[in-house]
Formats: sequence, C-alpha cells, structure tokens
Amino acid sequence: MFELDHFEVIGRLLASILFGSAIGYERETKGHHAGLRTHILVCVGSTLFALIQTQATYTTVKMALENPDLLQILNTDLTRMTAQIVSGIGFLGAGTIIVTKKSVTGLTTAASIWAIASLGIAVGMGYYFIAFTGCIIMLLVLRLIRKLFRVQDFKKIEIRYFKRQETEKKIKDYFDQNKVSIMDLDYSVDSHKEDKNVYLMVYTLSLPDELTTTAIVENLTDVSTIVGIRTIKDN
Repeated sequence: MFELDHFEVIGRLLASILFGSAIGYERETKGHHAGLRTHILVCVGSTLFALIQTQATYTTVKMALENPDLLQILNTDLTRMTAQIVSGIGFLGAGTIIVTKKSVTGLTTAASIWAIASLGIAVGMGYYFIAFTGCIIMLLVLRLIRKLFRVQDFKKIEIRYFKRQETEKKIKDYFDQNKVSIMDLDYSVDSHKEDKNVYLMVYTLSLPDELTTTAIVENLTDVSTIVGIRTIKDN
C-alpha cells in the first residue's frame, strides 16, 4: 500500500478522461442520448471515488502502523458512509432525467450531480488536491469539450401534418435544398381531425453549420398542410 502522489492522481484522472471520451465519442456519433460529456463525467466521477477509497485505505493502514495499540482500526471500514452517498446520490440524479416517447433530457445534469458527490466526499475527508483537480477537470469537460471536439450534433424536429404524401415531399424537398441530412425517422398517426388523419413525424437531422433548427421551424410553418412543428431538445 502506497500513498498517492499528485502526479499519480493527475495521471489516473487523465486516463479516465481518455477512456470515457473514447466510449462517449463513439456513442455520440451514433446519435445516442448519453454522449461524450456524460461518459467523461461518469468515468471521472468513478475515478475520484476510487482515488478516495485508495487514499482512505492508505491513511487507515498508516495510522495503524504508527499506533500499534490501535491496530483494531484495520477492521473499521472508513468508506461505509461514503458508499451510501454514492448510491443515494444516484437517485437524486435520476430525478433530473426527463424521459418522453421522443426524447431524453437531463443526462449530463444527472452525471454532474453524481460526479459532484465525489468532490464533496473528497473535501469532507480532507483530500483537497483530489477534490481540486477533479473539480477543474469537470469544469473543463462541461465548458470546453464541445469546442475541442467537433462531434456531429444531431437535432430533432417533430412535425404534425395532414395530406401525407404531399407534405412529406415538400419537407424532403426543403431538406434537400438546404443540405439537411435525415438520419432517422419516427412515424405515427397521432389523431383524427375533421375526418383527416393527422400524422406525426420526428426527424433526426444533421444540419449544415449555417442552418439552425429555428430557421427550419420558421421556414416550414409556411407549408399550409403542417399543423404543428417544434424542436425536441436532448441532453
């Protein structure tokens, strides 16, 4: 058993970023809800908990060796309370996740809540360098990750309409003219209105840099057969 020095702490945290980003990048390029930032935060948070456990174990052994009369301390689990925090905070994070038929939001917030618990434990146990380093890394992940990595950002738009074939052709023509790629479709018949089927289509889109979902919504509202259109936000 050895004490973790500062370089070891930094090295392990950097390794967790590398591994978390590798999996997160793959998931995000496939359009999954849990993407780059979520995976990195969870991986970094797990590493912090493990570092705290390692440091706590070292501290316990050192204390026992320096005080033979207190050898029974080795039978004491100093991380029992923190283990309850880890599991308990997961329920709190789950409360920030909103799941509907068409979207999942709040994943990054849930991950950050869970990861921030590790900082609180580190501070509470007096491991200030571990807490400080972890905090800086989390802030960088949340603030800079999308600027450093050019990950394809998929957008979702929900469109309600009637006259199916006519409307879908107009929508497709608009997307083709504006170089919008359709990555996925989710189709259903929502209801009946004046004896006409009202269709609901959720488009997962890859947009060119110069086009926004707001512009798409504004442009498609000019189509008379579209009765409703809105963006769906993920994350």
